[in-house]
Amino acid sequence: MQATPAAADAATPAPAAAPDAVTGLTAAPDAVTGLAAAERVRAFDLARGLAIVFMIGVHVLWHWGAPDTWTSPIGQVISFLGGPTAAPVFMFLMGASLAFSSRSSFSSLAVRGLWLLWLGYLLNFLRGVIPAYLGLSSGLVTADQIAPFTLPWLATTVDVHHMAGLSLIAIAALRMAARPSWIWLALAALVVLAGPILRGLEFGTPLLDAPLTPVLGGAPNVYYAVVPWIAFPLCGAVFGGLVAQAAAGGERTRIFRLGAGLGVAMCAIGVALFLVDPPSFDVGTYWRMPPSYFVAIAGLVLVWLWACDLVVRHVPANRVFGFLYGWSASVIAIYFTHWLVVGWGVGIFGFRSQPLPGALFGIVVAIGATALLSRYAVGLETPRWLERLASRRALPLQAPTSAYETTT
Repeated sequence: MQATPAAADAATPAPAAAPDAVTGLTAAPDAVTGLAAAERVRAFDLARGLAIVFMIGVHVLWHWGAPDTWTSPIGQVISFLGGPTAAPVFMFLMGASLAFSSRSSFSSLAVRGLWLLWLGYLLNFLRGVIPAYLGLSSGLVTADQIAPFTLPWLATTVDVHHMAGLSLIAIAALRMAARPSWIWLALAALVVLAGPILRGLEFGTPLLDAPLTPVLGGAPNVYYAVVPWIAFPLCGAVFGGLVAQAAAGGERTRIFRLGAGLGVAMCAIGVALFLVDPPSFDVGTYWRMPPSYFVAIAGLVLVWLWACDLVVRHVPANRVFGFLYGWSASVIAIYFTHWLVVGWGVGIFGFRSQPLPGALFGIVVAIGATALLSRYAVGLETPRWLERLASRRALPLQAPTSAYETTT
């Protein structure tokens, strides 16, 4: 009888982790999925490290910067970098990382997804509800100043953490039926095409609408819903599989180059779709991710990954790379910490009150504070109870430590 994918995961010994080409150290488990990685792909690490930097930039700008800073030329650049090359890259690489571990059973991925979901709701209180309550109680801010944010709104917000966790659970179930292949791409296309219909769909009963809100995004405080954002890791898993199967060196470079060619074509198709049916170019449309947006942004992600591969192959290892690689390897702790810095930093920088120089200074402060404080949040990556659960199931899930610590 042929083994199922889940059974094969449990039966197949994990490959020995290969030393990293930069430091010679063993590759750490993936920071998002928690799976033991056979190797590090430096282009992926660079892209994910940059994605978290770009997220910090845009979140500081939108929370500390005055509204007129958002539409300034510099503000538009920051917003763009914090859009297509941030969350889409992060989710695409979450899927791509699956290809670099031979053990990715349903239990390991599902438990990891539930942990990310829990962190998302915990973060809602720590970054939003508590500082907002204290600010309103002390008179530091008024309800009108922070509108439309209210305490219930902040408590039930659905952001990247929630969407990533739920997507990981869905991918864990899908992987039991089929490995990443054209089937995953077809499913991604179906989700994207059905997105405009499903996004915001309500059934008229709280028993269904409440639990489906993070999936279908019917509420105004749902920014990143599973539909259609799960399409990014679905596509990423197929691309990651191609990269993993290619021999390191010229063959792998060819995969990135072919991906970039496909990406350029997708960008052109996306632009054509924009011309046929012009969408609104605002952050709300970006969150809802209509088909034209997805095609163009997915293409841009492929081009961006090729550019990152080009850079890491031709630019010698340096402290900047080491810093970004380290952030990529601890992205959960970094992401969690930066939102605490942004949320509580309102008490110092004010809510949407800083001029452009103050907002830019705030970005630098937030990056520095996140780098410092995230060292105390590394336990969020994989807590000990999750390690023990994985150990009982013979899964090599351990708290990831950066393979690049010696370069920072």
